[in-house]
Amino acid sequence: MQLMTRVCFPRAPTRVGIAIRVVACSLLALAVTGCDKGAAGGAQTDPQKLAAALTGEDQIAADKSPQCKLFKPGELSKYVGLPLSPGRVAAMGTGCQWAATSGDGSALIQVVEARYHEPHSRAPGFKKLPDIGARGFVEHDMGWNAGTIVGAESVVVSVSGPEANEASAIALLKETLTRRSK
Repeated sequence: MQLMTRVCFPRAPTRVGIAIRVVACSLLALAVTGCDKGAAGGAQTDPQKLAAALTGEDQIAADKSPQCKLFKPGELSKYVGLPLSPGRVAAMGTGCQWAATSGDGSALIQVVEARYHEPHSRAPGFKKLPDIGARGFVEHDMGWNAGTIVGAESVVVSVSGPEANEASAIALLKETLTRRSK
């Protein structure tokens, strides 16, 4: 399963972007090397605990994640073109991802503070979406992504699969915004 952390790791080499990467790499290094010593005295890591820490599943259960509560897998299948498994916490706890039950495909909804909103203006297919929130965009990078700022939050969706395209990413963003406002 591909984990997407699109908003958390901006590509633009800004001071903030570099600082975020340094902190993220430091945290990853700490998680990988770990402080847990096994019986043999060597550093041991539990792959399941490490995966849960990286995805955010150790912080919040999928049934309590606001993003995971927005859609059922069957509702998202039309945006991806494949049957999807139940949502799982992703993107270091800021999102929810539904992976295809077979084949490559997924849907992701991520919500972060507005200050982390960073569209990749040089990504293929990048377009501004001025009619959707503030700084709305769509792009093709690790799937089709669409996002915008609403109030104090950045909402980004991503779709990949046979039916994933610019229109399906925009449609999922609009539906996500509608469901979040209820």
